[in-house]
Amino acid sequence: MSLVYRLLNRPSRLFGAAAIFTFLLIGTAAHAQVDEAEYGAGEKLFKANCGSCHKPDKDMTGPAVAGAKERWDGKGDVHAWIKDSQGYIKSGNAHAKQLFEDHNKIVMPPQPLTDAEIDQVLYYADNFATVNAKKAPAKEAPAAGTAEPAVTWPWWLVIGALFWIVLFSLGGVRKQLANAVREKQGLPPEKDLNTWGRIRRWASRNKGWASVVVLLFVVWMTVLLWNWMFNIGVYGGEKNAHYKPSQPIAFDHSLHAGKDNLAINCQYCHSGASKSRHAGIPSANVCMNCHQAISEGPKTGTEEIAKIYAAVGWDPGTMKYSGEQKPIKWNKVHNLPDHVYFNHSQHVAVAKLECQQCHGPVDTEMDQVQQWSPLTMRWCLDCHNTTEVKVAGSDNGYYQEVHRRLTETPMGRRELKKYLEDEKITVRELGGFECAKCHY
Repeated sequence: MSLVYRLLNRPSRLFGAAAIFTFLLIGTAAHAQVDEAEYGAGEKLFKANCGSCHKPDKDMTGPAVAGAKERWDGKGDVHAWIKDSQGYIKSGNAHAKQLFEDHNKIVMPPQPLTDAEIDQVLYYADNFATVNAKKAPAKEAPAAGTAEPAVTWPWWLVIGALFWIVLFSLGGVRKQLANAVREKQGLPPEKDLNTWGRIRRWASRNKGWASVVVLLFVVWMTVLLWNWMFNIGVYGGEKNAHYKPSQPIAFDHSLHAGKDNLAINCQYCHSGASKSRHAGIPSANVCMNCHQAISEGPKTGTEEIAKIYAAVGWDPGTMKYSGEQKPIKWNKVHNLPDHVYFNHSQHVAVAKLECQQCHGPVDTEMDQVQQWSPLTMRWCLDCHNTTEVKVAGSDNGYYQEVHRRLTETPMGRRELKKYLEDEKITVRELGGFECAKCHY
């Protein structure tokens, strides 16, 4: 009892233990997450130096790289082995010699990597299976009548919450014990304080711990502020509001382009998308190709179509142009910085991307056009990093030449083997990460 009382009577020890326990829990959970920067750096080094003979998780020409540190533990220096395998064999290391013999005595050339870079490669290999498991396609929804899977909470969050509940319960016990001691000593009970008063009292008695809490709070707020500033002026995506300006004419994209409605091809109006940098805003004369005969819409009646007539100077009564035109002042929705180069024709005519991949479900959900994707550099690079390029059998002259070089030259065949480590050639591997491709 005396030990419990001494602990409860020293809030600094109690709160200190709670803080340490909580941060250990959070730290353990954070440690379990894959460090994306470390993983990405290791992936790049692996593909550049190791991918022609090794796979991260399977034996190839050489052994699987995953788990190399554990296999070498107590048997030698894995860094020295990777830097100069033959030299390490000559030094008399038994494990190195055994590896060489187990893999048909194929010589691994010396690798010009530092210890830190080798650690990055090993980190990438060790986490390869985990990251790829997360990229696996989601399971199908349960059939009708079956129960939804129960929501599972992170174990560290549940344990942390229980720990803090116990802590506050012990705080009440501490107060009762303290008042019992004061009563025995003939002293009045402790004065009841509100929450803010208890916090101030604790901070005045435990300045060290209070400083730590304040520092962590400042760091946390700084991170939040940093992330918030990075999203200033960014629209679209999952985390930001979609930019949806009003327009002088209520043009319904879902009505015109929707498959269940008129199903007009996007390039009928935006004809520049396959021929130039800009998709272009269609001239009102393009609208008149249909609306000379169609003067009433299913949703807005004659009101919005009358604005098109006013813009081109068309008199529906006489079916003639009056010559009096009023240009339509459209509000731009998608806008890139001046230092960014983007070419629609490259993506539409060559890459054969659908408009919806960047502009969202314009044909099904957009009665008023909006910016669907964030159009940030990271968003573009993510697409370049995952989009496969079909160089074989392409009707594009550039890709035909790339395919010829990859298949008909010794250097090209070595590059092709590295590219196909993940069984596809991506835009990134054909220069899609080069700065000058988009910035000039």
